[in-house]
Amino acid sequence: MDLRMFAACLIMTVFLIKHSDAVTGWTGKQSDGTTDIIFTSSSLAAGTSADDTNTAFTVKESTTGTLFTLTATGGTDPKTYAFTTDGNPSSIASDTITAGAVTLATGNALDYETTTSYVFKVVATDSATPPVIGTAEITINIGDVTMWTSTGYTVCLTATSVTAAGGNDMAKFAIDGTSGALTVATSQTLETSTKYVYDVILTATVASVDPGTTTVYLLTVSKV
Repeated sequence: MDLRMFAACLIMTVFLIKHSDAVTGWTGKQSDGTTDIIFTSSSLAAGTSADDTNTAFTVKESTTGTLFTLTATGGTDPKTYAFTTDGNPSSIASDTITAGAVTLATGNALDYETTTSYVFKVVATDSATPPVIGTAEITINIGDVTMWTSTGYTVCLTATSVTAAGGNDMAKFAIDGTSGALTVATSQTLETSTKYVYDVILTATVASVDPGTTTVYLLTVSKV
């Protein structure tokens, strides 16, 4: 092998080493932690970065905590993750991305009626010198959910006028599936000698919307 061929091989070897150090793509999980994020495009920029977009997926508006998790492939571990300057719309997510997990910011909530989708842009930076980066653009759609105006209710009722039922004490109550009216079930009586609390669980369902569940607390008191 003459020197020119040796030099050419050396250059090719160096190129392959540098190329293998690049961030070459992305994988990820949706908010449930098990369903894969499907990426639809990947392009290498001079062998140093991978820029991917995804097929939009749905996150229910009742979701708290993790919205999705990303992992950059290729490059040198460990990697760090951060939003681009415009990559965290409305600051809906926490500014800190730990181990690729994008989470809902403290005090924030998803609301289908306000915003139906978000586009996030996340940059991965590897540990090489100099470091290489890759960018993922993630679109999520917000799924509408039947929402109760409160997570719990307290109702004070006399023993002869109870119009609520369900939940742990379901056997004592009945619910009209159409009107939502709650009544004492046939042949059932409620504790009246002392105050007694019944807790019931109600689920509301609206067409094409995920059902919402809430707990109602009923307090029976003796009539004076």
